[in-house]
Amino acid sequence: MNLALKFEGKHPVLTLLPEDVNIPFKGDFIISAKDVAAVLEYQGEKATANVLKFCKEEHIYLVTNPDLLNRNVRKLNNAGEKFISNLSLNRVLGQSGQPKAIPFQDWIYEDMLPSVQKTGQYVLPGNEAQLLHFKKEAYMVEIAANVLRLPDSGRLKLLGDFNREHGLSVPLPGYADEPITESATVLLKKNGVGIQTKAFNVLLLSYGILEEKERPSSKGGFKTFKSLTETGTAYGKNIISPNNPRETAPHYFPGKFPTLLEAVGLLKGAKQ
Repeated sequence: MNLALKFEGKHPVLTLLPEDVNIPFKGDFIISAKDVAAVLEYQGEKATANVLKFCKEEHIYLVTNPDLLNRNVRKLNNAGEKFISNLSLNRVLGQSGQPKAIPFQDWIYEDMLPSVQKTGQYVLPGNEAQLLHFKKEAYMVEIAANVLRLPDSGRLKLLGDFNREHGLSVPLPGYADEPITESATVLLKKNGVGIQTKAFNVLLLSYGILEEKERPSSKGGFKTFKSLTETGTAYGKNIISPNNPRETAPHYFPGKFPTLLEAVGLLKGAKQ
């Protein structure tokens, strides 16, 4: 488990336990020297050095990305980052004389660590209800992705939005390796089919390839949108609508579009 925590709700503090790294260290955990410097409000090029000068050499560890066993930890600098053991952290907080040193020490040993030891995670005091709400939101993201039959690209977008909304730094792939798709309007034209997209959608609804879903409208009531059914996903995928992130829009695989046209009786006139 890595403890991606925020002191006072705004200072990120990367803390690693023995199971997070493949290097042995002395003490109960190691903590980013750079993050400690930021919490203590050291500034300038020597900010981190102002923390390290209080540490014993054997309590300073250079951690690189290959040293990380926990893949949920944020990516480190390519050259690695210096971490210090909690054994020297105590020396830093006791000798630095910085105004934030004592509050930070109290937070670590009276708040954060007891919470982690008790629950396996850091829960802000009195914020159990907020944590429950967060878990519900995360669960609904998963449910929404399944109900809307989103492909991996759509799921990544939902997760990326969730990350940003909650200030998380969970690493996600930049893209999903998926076949290219196009809209029905574009593919009907490319295949020489003389039917409007609206009429085409009505036809797909009758064949069970499309279905209509509802979402709440900001003006009250509900709005409907089209979504590929389980059967329809053989011919394309549901993308998050560019017009409204709460809707999906059906997109189709160009190579399978003639097969779809044949399935709904529109092959005549289509390009082969």
